Amino acid sequence: MIVLTGDIGGTNTRLALADVAINRVRLREVQRFRNDGVASLSQLLRAFLDGRTRPQAACLAVAGPTDGRLVRLTNLDWVIDSEAISAETGIPKVRLVNDFAAVGHGLGVLEVGGRATLQAGEPAAHAPRLALGAGTGLGVVQTAWFEGRYRSMASEGGHISFAPIDALQMRLLTFLQSTYGRVSVERILSGPGLAQLYRFCWAEADMPGTPPAMSAAEITDAALERRDGVAVRALSLFTRIFGQTAGDLALVSQCLGGVYLAGGIAPRILPILQQGTFLEGFRDKGRFSAWMERVPVYVVLDEDVGLKGAALAATV
Repeated sequence: MIVLTGDIGGTNTRLALADVAINRVRLREVQRFRNDGVASLSQLLRAFLDGRTRPQAACLAVAGPTDGRLVRLTNLDWVIDSEAISAETGIPKVRLVNDFAAVGHGLGVLEVGGRATLQAGEPAAHAPRLALGAGTGLGVVQTAWFEGRYRSMASEGGHISFAPIDALQMRLLTFLQSTYGRVSVERILSGPGLAQLYRFCWAEADMPGTPPAMSAAEITDAALERRDGVAVRALSLFTRIFGQTAGDLALVSQCLGGVYLAGGIAPRILPILQQGTFLEGFRDKGRFSAWMERVPVYVVLDEDVGLKGAALAATV
């Protein structure tokens, strides 16, 4: 079956054609588009499909809550309607899924080399899995085994409240409340959140003047290269809170099938994640700390996991 698959985020859109069989996906003709300056997804679909044979079905992973037919993206001023796309493209079956629901589908087709292990744990067959990933926002999905396969349960878990665990994090909460009022974990565990952490750590260090305007990518590079002490502290705090949040969410469904860190930021900061701060936050669960050591934890290295998952979702 030939499927049009897409991963539509707040910053970029990736489109591809996929050959889909049972528990197998082969992508071809993958293209990436920047979303800024583009009026709608339809404009990108027309450009991608021009001159190509129409696929039999389409499934688009979208960064926002959806009923499968309609979505208003959380971090981009686009409204996507599956019926309108079907009419415009001539594709008879068009489905929308939450972008991290697509990641959940894609976990089952990760190939060798598609993940790095942070904690081997004690994986249990058919146990629930969790995927979360920081990028433009914070995506979360739980998957459960049902009728012979894993099924994704769409989630807006990135919008749960931030729960500080020490005096430093309490000051961070107060710092962010002055801007946002209520503080969700996405306000921290995202590209914009990392920029906020840099400003907070600048203030904590009592640095003179105002902090330089740095993007999340610039802060990450400066921290990895250890040429900016404030960036190092910001990324360390990010990593600790990432671990705390992943651990909290893993407890919800006893995710002994594994916790998977996907999204754009985790693979890029893999050396930092491997240093232990993430796992310290992940395991620090009081009476359940020992149990947390049983949970496998991986970093997803395959940037196409969402595209592959959306392609699989088109067939179910």
